[in-house]
Amino acid sequence: MKDIPENHRRMGIGSKARLATIVIRENGFAYLFYLGLSYIGNSLAEFGFRKSDAMRRANSLPGVNSPEANKHIWDNWDWSAQGDEWTPSAEWKQSVVSKFLDPYFANADFILEVGPGAGRWTEYLIPRAENFLGVDISETCIEECRKRFAKSSNATFEVGNGKDLRTLAAASVDRIWSFDVFVHINRAEFSSYVSEFNRVLKPDGLGVIHHGSFGGSTGGWRSNVTLDDVIAFMFENSLEVVSQTQAWTDNDQEHHAGLYGDTITVFRKPS
Repeated sequence: MKDIPENHRRMGIGSKARLATIVIRENGFAYLFYLGLSYIGNSLAEFGFRKSDAMRRANSLPGVNSPEANKHIWDNWDWSAQGDEWTPSAEWKQSVVSKFLDPYFANADFILEVGPGAGRWTEYLIPRAENFLGVDISETCIEECRKRFAKSSNATFEVGNGKDLRTLAAASVDRIWSFDVFVHINRAEFSSYVSEFNRVLKPDGLGVIHHGSFGGSTGGWRSNVTLDDVIAFMFENSLEVVSQTQAWTDNDQEHHAGLYGDTITVFRKPS
């Protein structure tokens, strides 16, 4: 989206016509033609998003965030960038590590990562764990991680079903990490996962998950989960919300959890 279509309505038809005359005189017909195409494209994209989002909400549709859709997408994704296509800058990534990994994931016995992708964060988690498990709905991702971390004897990877953690024993996990995953997981599956977090975490165990905040209304391929939903899921499963962060400042530079008002939630299982 290169412009905001609603702002175009702030000028009347007559004013737009006079502006077109100026643009033609100063830039030529070809420029005006392509500029017009961009405005029409933006307007169509915004119209299409509003309609599809309204339809999804009215009819409780899964959109592109069902387990089946997620599996297909990530099985067929080009993972050559190893997930760093979603990293806005090296400074941002290092700040995520220092703010969320360094204080919460040092010297853990068992770390679980839900949705490692191609190992974007896995490379930071494995050295912090006595035992590490990465669970992903995508067989492609699991294959990528097994190749990338083949020399890490403390790490294993397995394909999950996008709904639960049934292969894990109760009270077996010290830490849970998931980033750029739960932004794409719908309400029913998200709730199921939180129930599983409570089951597999040890007392005083802690988790950090990145998720959407506005039920997909801001775009970005987000699921139907809101910030209030996440708080309710945690409460219903007796998990304590330690903090919720959408933006933070590091070395006088502001960083955001995501491009669409996303949130990073830190939670723990009380002893």
